[in-house]
Amino acid sequence: METRLARRLNISLKVTLRVEEDLKQKFALADGNCFEADVLDISKTGLGIFSKYFIPKGLIVILEIPGDIFKLKEKITLKAEVRYCKFIKSSQYRCGIKFLDISDKYKDTIADFIAAHEKRKEPRLKLSK
Repeated sequence: METRLARRLNISLKVTLRVEEDLKQKFALADGNCFEADVLDISKTGLGIFSKYFIPKGLIVILEIPGDIFKLKEKITLKAEVRYCKFIKSSQYRCGIKFLDISDKYKDTIADFIAAHEKRKEPRLKLSK
């Protein structure tokens, strides 16, 4: 039984995460404030990624997602929050990233992409509160 709030789709994709200048005192990388990460899954509310860096929970980043996979001419750029970051093995961390202030256009684009590629066809059950 699926209990997540939003559908997720396993996907292989690279995204760029950038730490804003005013947050560099809280989090800094030896090789700059920008790095790539591998996406594991996507939903209309966020991403699951593998990162070679530990990213502290609560850090706000600027996320750049290539738009071509969604048939967009522009890349999707938005703020996101690191919800968790867990050590997997040497130089590899599993992180959950939540989109912040995502536009309806991008949310709908991602939701449509997931619906078109999801293998599951039975309806999801809603849990009562």
